[in-house]
Amino acid sequence: MTSSVLLAVLNYLFGWTTLTVLLSLLLAAGYPVFARIVKHNSAEDSAFFTLIYGLLAPIATTASLVVLSLPALSSYIIADHCHGDDCTPHALHITTDTVEGVVTVIAAVGLLTVFIVAVLMQLMRAQRNLNTLKNFSEPAQSTFRVVETDAHLAWCAGLFKPQIYVSSGLMQSLTAEQLNLVLLHEHSHAVRKDNLRKWCLHWASIIWPKKLRAKIRQDHSNYAELASDAAVARSYNNIDKDVFVSTLQACAACKKPNQEFEPVANKLRENAFESQRIEQSTHKDALSRFSFFKSMVITLWLWVAAVISAIYFGHPLLEWLSR
Repeated sequence: MTSSVLLAVLNYLFGWTTLTVLLSLLLAAGYPVFARIVKHNSAEDSAFFTLIYGLLAPIATTASLVVLSLPALSSYIIADHCHGDDCTPHALHITTDTVEGVVTVIAAVGLLTVFIVAVLMQLMRAQRNLNTLKNFSEPAQSTFRVVETDAHLAWCAGLFKPQIYVSSGLMQSLTAEQLNLVLLHEHSHAVRKDNLRKWCLHWASIIWPKKLRAKIRQDHSNYAELASDAAVARSYNNIDKDVFVSTLQACAACKKPNQEFEPVANKLRENAFESQRIEQSTHKDALSRFSFFKSMVITLWLWVAAVISAIYFGHPLLEWLSR
């Protein structure tokens, strides 16, 4: 009984790895088109849709395997076929009766094991770095810690309980009002759990082709920065636009963003500032709602299409690969 359960687990891990890899590559190829669709939303919404797209492959694969384990449900999607004399609805028929099938399953599970080990090692390294950073910093207020260095730095560290850090050099170069702007910006990152979002996207897109992997990560990072800029603009009612833009520009510069994006980002920061001060027209509100609705519908359609495709094509593919 134990060996049969273990074999079933290995088979489903094999199926999850195989389908996730294939779906990831297909979605990576379609990302440039999706990116053009969602860019017309607010920065916060664009960051959300970009993250959801990046997580689509592993989550859709998980959903498809759940359905495949329920023959009464999956039989409505997969094509009719038989295994010998058995033509009734059935779960995945991964038998690994051949040497090639065993090698294929072991290779896929081995790849997944390497991935999990890499994730765990990265988490342990990150925790050690956080502990070191905490030891070399001092609490200035309850909201942030100060690191003694002349460099101009401000960042948010940690996945589940983010902590804001500011360098002493940056604090000395800013006015009290500018420092509050920077702290509000970083606080927005902490509230939105942007580090956790970026971490999830990083690992979900790890097998994407290099250029597309870099693009979705950079797009999401850019949108996250602009979303935090907008949060700052909403919090301040009496601040000069030049102070707002220049301070956040300096804050972003220390993080080395995409240089090609930076001129656009500055313009968007100005727009973020203005949009919080001037009531938008009815036409612009309607346009914004339409863009969000269109992005939401397309994203939902992609999720449904990914799950159904993984079930319809994945069932025969996995059975064929394990023969």
